[in-house]
Amino acid sequence: MDLSMKNPGMKLIEGNHLSITRATVAPFSANLLPKAFVLDSFFPEWENTKVYVYATPEIGAKFIECKLAIEKDGGSKERILNGYENFLYIIRGQVEVIISGKTYSMEKEGYFWLPPMVDFEIKNKKEETAEILWVRKKYQETKFFSVPDPIISSVLDITPIHSPAEEEQQCVPFEKNRGFDMAMNMLTFYPGVTFPFTETHVFEHGGYFLDGRGNFWINGINYEVHEDDFCYMAPYAPHYVVAYGPEPLRYLLYKPVNRDFSLD
Repeated sequence: MDLSMKNPGMKLIEGNHLSITRATVAPFSANLLPKAFVLDSFFPEWENTKVYVYATPEIGAKFIECKLAIEKDGGSKERILNGYENFLYIIRGQVEVIISGKTYSMEKEGYFWLPPMVDFEIKNKKEETAEILWVRKKYQETKFFSVPDPIISSVLDITPIHSPAEEEQQCVPFEKNRGFDMAMNMLTFYPGVTFPFTETHVFEHGGYFLDGRGNFWINGINYEVHEDDFCYMAPYAPHYVVAYGPEPLRYLLYKPVNRDFSLD
C-alpha cells in the first residue's frame, strides 16, 4: 500500500477548509493540536528558528513542551542554561549539539536529557531544516537520590519493553534510577492494538505523534491523531489509544514520575 495515500481526505480538508479542524481544547481534560493549525512563535534566544508551542502552564501543565524548526545556520544564540531539566529529541534533520563544551553530531532519533546545572547549544549547519522536540520542567530534588548525570543517546539503541498493548522504549531510565522525576517513553502500537483497560491516573501527559495514525479516547471524546500532532492530557483524565494502520502508531510521551505531591 502507498502510505502517502493514507487518509487523503483528511489532508484535503485540513489544507483547504478554514472552518474545519481537529484542534480541540477541553479544560482539565485534553488539548489536541494538529500540525496544520499550530501557528509558529519566536523566541529571542534563537535565530532562524520557528517555535511551535504545545504545552505551558497556561493550559494547566506543569511542564513546557515545544518544537523547534531550525533552518540552515540557525540555532541558539548562546549557551542555554535555564535552571530547568531539559530533554531534546531530534524529529528530523541533523544538528551540532554542544553540551558543557563538548560537541556532538546528532541526527533523527537522537536525544539528550540534561539536569538543571548543565548548559547546551544547538546549531544547524545543514541545508535541511532540523525539527527538535523540547521538554522542560522544574527538577524536584530529593535527599534520597542524587541528581542523575546527563544522557546522550538514540532511540535506536534502546531495547523495547513489550506489554500486551505496546512496545515501550524508555529514553530516561526512571525505573532503574529514581533520581529522575520525568519519563520520556517512545510507545509503538501496531494496527488494531489497544490498551488492555482504560487508564486513569494522576500523571499528566504530553504526547507527540511521530508515525501512523489512530484514535485517542480521552474522557469520553474520540480524538483522531496523525503524524506531527500533539496532545496534552490532564491528570486523572480516563484514556486509551488504538492504532488504525496501515503502519504502526508511534509517539513520544512525557509524564512526571518518582515524586510525592505537594499542597503548596
